[in-house]
Amino acid sequence: MAASCFVCGKAKAVGNQISHSHRVSKRFFKPNLQTVRALVEGQPRRVRVCTRCIRSGKVQKAI
Repeated sequence: MAASCFVCGKAKAVGNQISHSHRVSKRFFKPNLQTVRALVEGQPRRVRVCTRCIRSGKVQKAI
């Protein structure tokens, strides 16, 4: 299962982890994805959606 939002396409981002001595290593920023039963083309379907899309109302939840 892909680690990206079904609605907006937000995926993991790459950055640097910097220690106190300023040594640098790569790290990932992962989106907060939740599995939700949502209406997709009128049919209920389980999709992974970021919490920002859920909160802003971009997802129509299936009952």
